[in-house]
Amino acid sequence: MFILCNKSYFSHRVAKIRNMQQVAIHTPQNVEIGFALADVGKRIQAKIIDYFIIGLLFYIFDYLFSSFAAPYLNAYDYWSQIALINLFFLPIYTYSLWFEILLHGQTPGKFFSKIQVLRLDGLPYSWENALVRWMFTLVDLSFFGIIGLISISSTKNAQRIGDIAASTVVVTKSKNNGIEQTIFLKLKEDYKPIYQQVTRLSDNDMRIIKGAFESALRNDNLETLKKLRKKIEDVIQFQDPNSSDRTFIQSVMKDFNYFTNK
Repeated sequence: MFILCNKSYFSHRVAKIRNMQQVAIHTPQNVEIGFALADVGKRIQAKIIDYFIIGLLFYIFDYLFSSFAAPYLNAYDYWSQIALINLFFLPIYTYSLWFEILLHGQTPGKFFSKIQVLRLDGLPYSWENALVRWMFTLVDLSFFGIIGLISISSTKNAQRIGDIAASTVVVTKSKNNGIEQTIFLKLKEDYKPIYQQVTRLSDNDMRIIKGAFESALRNDNLETLKKLRKKIEDVIQFQDPNSSDRTFIQSVMKDFNYFTNK
């Protein structure tokens, strides 16, 4: 597993991230990645879209129920009728739960609002996280949603109570979010690879390398480039003393693309 540790650099980045209303998610690869927190406006917009869809679904389900199921309810006692009605409308009650599971932390409203739920530990969003968030929905919507709004505005990572319980956070979905960056690099047709040892790296290793490399260049952080190079050399078990840190890392990324896309 490729691991990049740079305490002083990431401490600076975390401080900067917090000042910019962002959250630093510590991935299992020991890399801090900054994500912009979703503001209240986007979250409300997502809710409005979802409630509109829920309203349409309720109308459709109500029509189907009235047309096909209701005439047969008289055969059952009162509590059985209540149970059957709730069972029929269960897909609507659990709308956010199933969509967040299927869309990995998004509902249709979140998708169109370009926000997403992520785990704070950097692991993939799971059905357990979705279930916990869904279970606390009634708490967050208490008093016309005031409880949830107070929690979002008063917590460091803008978390509602459901997020706190599930250890999740809602972020703005962006192509520039570190670990989601593409590792594809366009190479010239006559490109000649230099380091065949790069085949020892995995796709996830290369995502981390590319993200750390681009971040170091943006911040002109030569120390990070040096540590990144050292880690790459340790993993591929090869050194090239004749190339600079920047040239070496660029060649590693290009060679990786060459060998993995042949």
